[in-house]
Amino acid sequence: MKPASLVLIDDHPIVLEGLKTFLNLQDDLNVIAEAGNLKDGLERAKTHQPDLIILDLQLPDGNALKALARFKEYAPKAKILILTSYLDDFWVQEAMQKGASGYVLKHSGPRALLDYIRAALRGEHPLDPTALNALTSPKVNPLHDLTRREKDILRLIAKGLSNKQIATDLDISEKTVKTHATSIFAKLGVRDRVQAALFAKDLDLF
Repeated sequence: MKPASLVLIDDHPIVLEGLKTFLNLQDDLNVIAEAGNLKDGLERAKTHQPDLIILDLQLPDGNALKALARFKEYAPKAKILILTSYLDDFWVQEAMQKGASGYVLKHSGPRALLDYIRAALRGEHPLDPTALNALTSPKVNPLHDLTRREKDILRLIAKGLSNKQIATDLDISEKTVKTHATSIFAKLGVRDRVQAALFAKDLDLF
């Protein structure tokens, strides 16, 4: 039986290489392409027409869920499995509503990950146990956790302003801006200013 073809999309080279090596050890799986951002991922999907796309949530050029419709257009037969370290009720609900086959966390063990992948290939909808509760929780935009000041600062971060420029614009100290920025990153579950800016645009903060 021909192995299922997989495309991996993740912005961490170590994750990509590790996943590729591990999955290619399985007789029934074959990683045929990989990418580190949405643009390249869409091209790989269109070119290779895989059976399954394993997709990270937050990528350098945007949130993957915004591109799910395009992935489905470019590779209509492919199942899409979200594999991320980010767990939030809003994103789990968004992923499933927009047609993802499943939502899996990166801390899943190797055997569990294989089970999720094979379940998705069978047409099932695997969910990490910690993500199951999200489907019955009220859908709350994560921006609602931000204070008004934090939203103001996030808007300016998304416009590309430095901490110094934001401090001047809002008539507050640069130290205060840094404190708010740290809080914003923690609440949104992002690593840096770039991801925070993409998050704001993805959630239509403007």
